[in-house]
Amino acid sequence: MPDLSSLTLDLTGRELVEESPHHRMWRDASGTFLKLNVTLGGPGWPFDLRDPDLAAEFYGRQCREQFKGVMLDMDVVNCAGHTALRGLFKYRSPVPGSMGLMFVYIVWLPFRDWTAQINVEAVERGTTGAREAAVMLLEGAPADKPKEEPVAVSSIEEMFQKMRERPLVALGADDPKYDDAFPEHPLSLVRRQMGVILGGLTVNEPPERCLPYCAQVASTPISTSAPANKKPRPWWKLW
Repeated sequence: MPDLSSLTLDLTGRELVEESPHHRMWRDASGTFLKLNVTLGGPGWPFDLRDPDLAAEFYGRQCREQFKGVMLDMDVVNCAGHTALRGLFKYRSPVPGSMGLMFVYIVWLPFRDWTAQINVEAVERGTTGAREAAVMLLEGAPADKPKEEPVAVSSIEEMFQKMRERPLVALGADDPKYDDAFPEHPLSLVRRQMGVILGGLTVNEPPERCLPYCAQVASTPISTSAPANKKPRPWWKLW
């Protein structure tokens, strides 16, 4: 029966900090978290990976409407010989009063009878907004940025609160081309570490236990591997 031992991950430099029958979490020296969840049963999605546009629409709307965040990227990839869904999300930091951001990179391995989910998560700490400010100095403000009406506030605390309540948007600073210039930024960390995780991932279940998840509403034959010749989407294109 599939369980946490069904996947082998590269855990170099990580310390186990949380464990339950279906969940493990590790932390590294940078404060970045790696989470693994393995549950029985398919993911229950109203779509499957034959239609990545539906996946992007589903998770983009969920991120935006439920969490006031923004999805930066989503695509279907080949992961250890299996088709997987990969998504990158930007949220407000969960630290009370913080103006920082949290970035969550998720990979789902959806099978007919079980589901694995891998999260890499990092929270912005200390001085915030340095990456965004530096990129704006380099590129300038977007020409099509709408003008905002001034809002009266009675205190600095109220101003920060209103800023935290605003929905997030994708920015030029989120582009992966800036990751090398800001290697310790949480966005750079989750991208880099997820690449390492996926590069060393092994699925330890036999093929008969790794049949692909198929949503009942879908009608196209599903492949057990990611498309080989599909042109990758730009990092900013959601659907």
